[in-house]
Amino acid sequence: MLKRYRKHTIVFFVLSLLLAGKSLFAQDPTFSQFNLNQYYYNPAFTGDHGGYQFQASYRSLWPNVPGKVIPGALSNYYGVFDAYIQQGKSYAAGAGIFAMQNVEGEGMLKTSSVGLSYAQHLFRRKPQGGRLSRIQMSLGFKAYLNFISIDWDRLVFSDQISIDRGITGTSAVGLSGIGRKTTADLDVGLLVKGNFRGKDKWYNELGLGMAHVLSPSLSMTEVVDANSRLPRKYHGSYRTSISLREHRYYVGTTLLFENQQQFYAFNTGLDLYINPKGGRGLIPIWVAVMHRVALGSQAGNINAFIGSIKYKWLMGKGSRTIGFAGFTADLPYTGLGLKSHGAYELTIGVVLPRKGNDYFSRCPFSTY
Repeated sequence: MLKRYRKHTIVFFVLSLLLAGKSLFAQDPTFSQFNLNQYYYNPAFTGDHGGYQFQASYRSLWPNVPGKVIPGALSNYYGVFDAYIQQGKSYAAGAGIFAMQNVEGEGMLKTSSVGLSYAQHLFRRKPQGGRLSRIQMSLGFKAYLNFISIDWDRLVFSDQISIDRGITGTSAVGLSGIGRKTTADLDVGLLVKGNFRGKDKWYNELGLGMAHVLSPSLSMTEVVDANSRLPRKYHGSYRTSISLREHRYYVGTTLLFENQQQFYAFNTGLDLYINPKGGRGLIPIWVAVMHRVALGSQAGNINAFIGSIKYKWLMGKGSRTIGFAGFTADLPYTGLGLKSHGAYELTIGVVLPRKGNDYFSRCPFSTY
């Protein structure tokens, strides 16, 4: 009997999102490592790499929760293709298309998203003598549709549970079959990059963004009120890196702040970029350690240490095409998160740079 209760542990999380009272609020899926998922956080990164990029990410949350199958329940899938666009010397932009699926519970609640993004890139003082632009500013947006589906027949409601007999009978809620809902939404973002004195030795980057500008209703029932709407999400990011030993090593930091309704999270990280051959070419190795602390009702379940590694390589002799792969382990140390065994992410991608458009491509924390 206890085993049957454990099998449906995740169900109550799903119900809290769908049938919540005034004290419960829906929140976004998230990724542990900002440096491997910049596009997800801020649409101003669209085309920022100066070429053509395909990237895919997979995140598995809470592998120790009963009923969890890898891959499967409590997982996120994300894919994006974006391109840098340039016409003449005065117009530079990025355009992209992306798709995402968030699987909640044991797969009975799924949200799939597909959309387009655009970013306008503005430069101050174009690159000269092989150096990169001193200042780059980008403004971007993402417009997308969300397709939500739920299998009511796979859910177990509280009025179906008996202490003596386990799961019995049918629920008075009266919902069955597959429920579906489509919503539209919009994200916006700003990105400013600085190459100090144009010497390619000290980079700074500031990003600001807002998600869910349209704040769509997520209710799968007939009830639509302020509490059923997805709250807007705000984030701010800052990254910096300093060159050491003639571009052989770079050290830097990553800061990320997120706020959605009553949830606040602050990530601080230390980054090390390694270029064994030195010079201003490809920087193949990046390792990072990050700490996440949260405020709010679930803060004790979210605090964690995050370790990441990324490797980049040229795909063939004389090739300009770059492949990259990254892995992140999210290791919580308090509350329920400690028992859940955290989360794990895998990111892979390919970048084909456009000839002559390397404005910020050599920056250590750029896409490549």
